[in-house]
Amino acid sequence: MKLKQLSLVAAISALTFTTTTNAVLGPIPIYLNTEYRTASPVIGSIASTLSFDAEDIKATGANTFIDFLATVPSVGLFNGHGNVPAVFMRGGHSNHTLILVDGVKINSASSQNGAAEYGLANVALNDIEKIEIVKGSGSVLYGAQAVSGVINITTKKGADGTHSTVSMKYGTHNSKTYELSASGGSAEGFVRFSHNKYTTDGIDARDADITDDKDGADNRATQIKFGNERHHITYLESRLKNEYDRCWDGTQSVDNCLGDTKLNKVLISTNKKINNTWNTKLSLAQITDTRDETKGGVFTLGDQYKRTDITLLNDIKIDKALLNIGLSQVDDKNTNNNQQITSKEAFINWQKEINSIDINTGARYIEHSKFNNETVYNLGIAKYLDKGVKLTSTYSTAFTAPSLAQINAVATLEPETSKNIELGIEKTYDWGVVDVRTYTNKIENAFRSDDTTSWAWTNIGKLTTKGIEVSVSANINNYDLDFSHSYNESRAHDETTQAIRRPKNMTNLTLSKQYAKFNSKMQIIKKSSSLDAGNVELAGYTLLNLSTQYQVNNNAKASLTVNNATDKDYTVANGFNQFGRTVSLGLDYNF
Repeated sequence: MKLKQLSLVAAISALTFTTTTNAVLGPIPIYLNTEYRTASPVIGSIASTLSFDAEDIKATGANTFIDFLATVPSVGLFNGHGNVPAVFMRGGHSNHTLILVDGVKINSASSQNGAAEYGLANVALNDIEKIEIVKGSGSVLYGAQAVSGVINITTKKGADGTHSTVSMKYGTHNSKTYELSASGGSAEGFVRFSHNKYTTDGIDARDADITDDKDGADNRATQIKFGNERHHITYLESRLKNEYDRCWDGTQSVDNCLGDTKLNKVLISTNKKINNTWNTKLSLAQITDTRDETKGGVFTLGDQYKRTDITLLNDIKIDKALLNIGLSQVDDKNTNNNQQITSKEAFINWQKEINSIDINTGARYIEHSKFNNETVYNLGIAKYLDKGVKLTSTYSTAFTAPSLAQINAVATLEPETSKNIELGIEKTYDWGVVDVRTYTNKIENAFRSDDTTSWAWTNIGKLTTKGIEVSVSANINNYDLDFSHSYNESRAHDETTQAIRRPKNMTNLTLSKQYAKFNSKMQIIKKSSSLDAGNVELAGYTLLNLSTQYQVNNNAKASLTVNNATDKDYTVANGFNQFGRTVSLGLDYNF
């Protein structure tokens, strides 16, 4: 079925369901991306999700969004200092995690592996309202690349009245953070301005670097957001300059590398309530992504990529059900050589509660300009039993096409497809919740790079990831306790060892307490040993992070953060150093 035909079917379906609707939904739980999608009555009950608000983020003491991700349970972050970051969820590759900001994909078109690498650094922490992380496949609702998970970020907008915040932080390695925001809002509309700057001298990134130079970073972002209840316009301008080691100059790996990444984003969105049961939303986003590099002292003008994303969403409430129908077109273009790929997509998703059973099912049709057309689908069920017990099961498929940068480098790459099965049981007690999940994800034509020589990409056949996750959330004697443990096996079909940089075991324990004007937090992160390229074994490690916030008065809040408090010597990538103990002091002032 061609996309035009599918679009017609979607439109007819929307009209049909609208005319037969006779009731509206009652109170329903909030789930993903609620500013850009109608809250779902059932998805939140089926999917394995984590949610963080602005205060949660501030309590970690993180300087950057990457720093924050490093504290999140079940998210494997490879962030060898002086190297580009990568996110590994449930043992998948970095390109298997879809990252959205205000509903717009920020996985970089300039990235060789299609990951969010550089886009992650362009998210200013002081501008984040909420972060929602969905573990497992989410391609039907969120599109290609949501193979192992989705990280969805919603930025702040102007609240009622006028508000301004100035934040400053200083820490080890001459790390400095400056944040400024100002907003105003009323029934007629809102406006918000924010600016963020983070700099650090850093440390020498690589053991083998004989120059013993420090690899610093300079990250800044400015965002303006304005609109009203129906219309939003957002403009983001960011720039990241980072020094790093071990880059490819075309013939060999060299140190003394400097990356200069610029990103500009314009987002225009509008929504219309057709009637009491039908809401439609249209968004247009354009992202320009430019990366220049200096490799071994030689400046190289990088490619410039431009992404245009047009999305139409229709949310239709039907009794105790919700129907989601959407169309989108994403164009990625290399403006230097005019190469372009286009993905046209249409999806339909249905959610309903029937006799204490939540059902979520849907399909997405993907028409790609370079590769064969693909249809992905999902079926999720949650069953409520007596005594606070809930059973969940999900079957879903996903699709990931090579990025434009990958296609430019390796023309023979084929798309990835995957099949994911997940089972779970959840038990609610008076003191908290215990959740256990098991999953298996089989990825065909998985991408892999040879990072020992030329970083060339190839398809490796099948990559299988499977594991089990246990989480406990509790409040005991006014102490908030969060515990999680994940076990993962991730390996290619022709290998007997774990995929590189994927610890099999990850444990996270967080204990927090509000006492008088103090809000204190202790976090223990433990990761088992892992393998790196060349079957080099990386030792496991345990990190202790401490933070406290003190409410000076109604306007001012002071903070103290000590990360890696025991000064643990550890590594996440062979040959690369990590920060030892770091200390930072901060002050927030609202007026």
